[in-house]
This record gives sequence, structure tokens and C-alpha cells, in this order.
Amino acid sequence: MSKPRSLAKNLCRCIKHVRKTVKVRKGQNKSAKGREQAAIGICVKSVLQTKGKTMKRFQCLPKPVLQTQPLRRTRPR
Repeated sequence: MSKPRSLAKNLCRCIKHVRKTVKVRKGQNKSAKGREQAAIGICVKSVLQTKGKTMKRFQCLPKPVLQTQPLRRTRPR
């Protein structure tokens, strides 16, 4: 299993790369903050949810820190 520190590094690296290329939806904030929010959503889905985790709290600067919690699974009906 990955350590939380390496997941934090992967998440921050992903956000940095995706923020440059993401296109923001209509009606959303088109500033740098809006692009960063979209990048965070994309990267949480690809980096954390593939490991069965979801984000509780994180920061990239000055040192990447990430707190996660287990992903809630819904029961099939």
C-alpha cells in the first residue's frame, strides 16, 4: 500500500500538471482558482479513489500533507 506522503506528492504533482491544461465548464469561475478547483476534482478521482480513499484535508505547500479516509461504498439494491 502507498504511504500517505507519496500519495500527497502524487496528488500535488497531478494538480500542478492538470491545472495548466484543464478547460473550465460554462458558468464556472474561469480564473486560476476555478482551474485549480477543477484540477483538484480530477486528481482526487484519479489518484485517491482508485486506491479506495477520499480526501479529508490536504496542502501542497510548503510540504505536501494529505489526510484521507476510506471511500464509502453504497450497498447495491
